[in-house]
Amino acid sequence: MRTDQAEIRPDPTIALVDDLLGGIGRGEIRVPAFQRPFVWRPHQMLELFDSIERGYPIGSLLLWQTDERVPSLDRIGGLDVPPPPAGRQVSYLLDGHQRVSTLFGVLNRPLRDGPAEDEGDWIWQIYRDLRPDPLGSDRYRHHRSGRFSPHLLPLAAVMRTRDFLRHFHRVELGVKDAGQADSLIREAEAVTQRIKGYKLTLVRLQGASIDQAVNVYARLNRTGTRMDPDQMVSALTYRKEQPSLASRIDDIVTAIADTGFGELPRLAVFRSLLAIAGETDIMSPRWSLVADYVQNRLHDALPQTDRAVRLAAQFLRNGVGLPQAKFLPYSHQLVLLAMFFHVQPEPSGRQYDRLRRWFWITSWSSAFAGATSTVLRRALNEVRAFAVGDGDLRPDEDDVQPMPESFNLNSARTKAYVAWEALEFPRRLDMLGQPFDVANLLANSDPQIFRHVVPKDSRPANRLIFPTTPNIGVLAALKGLDPLRGPGLFDGDPELTSAVGRSMTEQILDSHGIPIKAWRRLCEGGAGGQIFVDDRTDFLEQRLRAFAAHLDVRVGGKMEGVADDDSE
Repeated sequence: MRTDQAEIRPDPTIALVDDLLGGIGRGEIRVPAFQRPFVWRPHQMLELFDSIERGYPIGSLLLWQTDERVPSLDRIGGLDVPPPPAGRQVSYLLDGHQRVSTLFGVLNRPLRDGPAEDEGDWIWQIYRDLRPDPLGSDRYRHHRSGRFSPHLLPLAAVMRTRDFLRHFHRVELGVKDAGQADSLIREAEAVTQRIKGYKLTLVRLQGASIDQAVNVYARLNRTGTRMDPDQMVSALTYRKEQPSLASRIDDIVTAIADTGFGELPRLAVFRSLLAIAGETDIMSPRWSLVADYVQNRLHDALPQTDRAVRLAAQFLRNGVGLPQAKFLPYSHQLVLLAMFFHVQPEPSGRQYDRLRRWFWITSWSSAFAGATSTVLRRALNEVRAFAVGDGDLRPDEDDVQPMPESFNLNSARTKAYVAWEALEFPRRLDMLGQPFDVANLLANSDPQIFRHVVPKDSRPANRLIFPTTPNIGVLAALKGLDPLRGPGLFDGDPELTSAVGRSMTEQILDSHGIPIKAWRRLCEGGAGGQIFVDDRTDFLEQRLRAFAAHLDVRVGGKMEGVADDDSE
């Protein structure tokens, strides 16, 4: 933590549900505009009230208490809320929007008889079935018609005594059996006390700056959509007269995705913007300063960042041969490439080759695994110097290990392997001998496209992109290839039949980097599956060594490197 940064003082307090609703109703608790919209499904809303009644914990609510005035929502749970009171601190909700919206939108809604005025507002009409409870959590339900029913307690009547009494006056009049009416009223009173008496934990961040609030919010790892820091900074600096910083970054990401390359990591684009704007710490900058100059310096740097990121993406696609943005090993590589192309948009042939070499070395050596601000600051300085011709890129080659020990798409080394394999074997044949484009398949697929050949072997050589006919596994398809099937049975593509006399099976295997001897052992069954993976691993490692040698990259004796979850 910086010595000039005030220490956060978390202040946990216990509050009743009524205290929370009152704070929202007075404008003292606000939901900041950077929060994602209300997205809870109806069953999640029902489960919240069932948990409250049973006394289950529903998690603490995190509030940022500050004198700052942050753009915030004027409606919560579909209900209007007053503006923040003048001259007083306001607490902004950093975590708990879905829970708070559910509580406020259901419990503070005016009691009504009949359907909601707006068609979509039925989700806020939640009722408690007061009859004996044979179905457990089904006792809470939505009631679309909203029509009065003696055994259904509208939660809109729970927090206000007048509404509660008015509802049960109708129950007494509508239920002829006095004993049954008393039973319903007693159950309703018990439910009301459980909800009104439920204790929430409110954690207020006292003395937190914008920097700390951004970092706290960005680090919250709840289920759902996590917000990038640029989106929060955009909300903190919102101006009606100009597009937000986040929307401008989205435009850059979308424009590159529309080229067919896919979406670049938007946080890396934001960090590229920070670096190009002159921020020295792109990992954890002083967000208060970022917010101050977002209206001038960062917005001025946006066109430069747009051009630099586009050139970086073009280099990754055409210079490196990356099939899709999602296989970028490290997002930090994009930041550094953007800085290079910002300084030098027209590199020399030598610079282009050195960049290509740098990309593969850093991908194969875990260069940016857990990279710190200091590491990135040093790397940015090195890239700037190289771009103006004052130095060279000298990544550490000591730990270059191109082959991942296991296939893990959260690993930078595995992503680099996928990119290399797409380059090495660009045009492959399916089980019927029909060609398919690997890059196109990678663009529109999920991880299931990388199929196992034999079970219980995690090595990359045991994975194939190999389309088969329905209900046919990869192993069965490979074993079913006919070794005598000749090229005369193929469609005559000259690129694929250039080796006179080679059988179609050999062409299929070659297109996937499968040695014929490995395939024969696979067909034998038994231990042949393990030998298949061993032989294919040896073959792929030889090809990887040749590829590295062409880049003038030295590979030591051990080709395999760990495949940890190190890719951002």
